[in-house]
Amino acid sequence: MPLIFVLLYLANLAISWFNAYSVGRSWADSKAVGGWVRFMTWCGAVMSACGFTWCYLIVLAMIAGAAGWLPPQYVKEMLELGYIVIIGPILGSGIAICLDSITTAYRERSVNSIGIATWNTFAQVHNTYEAARTLPGVFGDLKENLDFGEDGGDSESKLVLLVLVLVLGALSAGPLTTAIVIRSTARKYAQKLALVPMPRLYEAASVAAASSGRSATEGGDAPV
Repeated sequence: MPLIFVLLYLANLAISWFNAYSVGRSWADSKAVGGWVRFMTWCGAVMSACGFTWCYLIVLAMIAGAAGWLPPQYVKEMLELGYIVIIGPILGSGIAICLDSITTAYRERSVNSIGIATWNTFAQVHNTYEAARTLPGVFGDLKENLDFGEDGGDSESKLVLLVLVLVLGALSAGPLTTAIVIRSTARKYAQKLALVPMPRLYEAASVAAASSGRSATEGGDAPV
């Protein structure tokens, strides 16, 4: 197995985990705020789920090919079918994330925000170009080979059914993994916030009230 393939696979896996982790940290806050913030959080979750799905799909395809369950042609069709399913959500979420990062970079004009916007733009352009280049051929291959018609024998129908089962398995495992990471991260982040020493928070509020010319015991609204 080429080293570059392993490195790309690990990078995809790490990015998928980081997306889910980032979503988990902001899950409760985005739910409270709602609107565009909540929408962007869901876009991050979709990107994570698609990334994990692709990782699972590659592993299942390699196992099916190495074990002799699927001929090489059907291994290829399995990967192509999975690609068709996830490329739509990837492009849709990618557009929203790209536009949000560009507006953030324009507003903040910091090195970090500009770098993120540049990477997101590059990734979106690359994914869109690759989809436009490969999808016509992928649809043609699937139409030609994944056929339950009378021309195919019983053995070919079983191979097609196995391809569908493996793809569905990957499509289930990807979102499930994302959900587990998000829930775990959100729970840990909430517990971490609960451990913040409250006396320090009260002290900060008291100082803020004193600096404005009134104490916390005087009339008026309590500090939030």
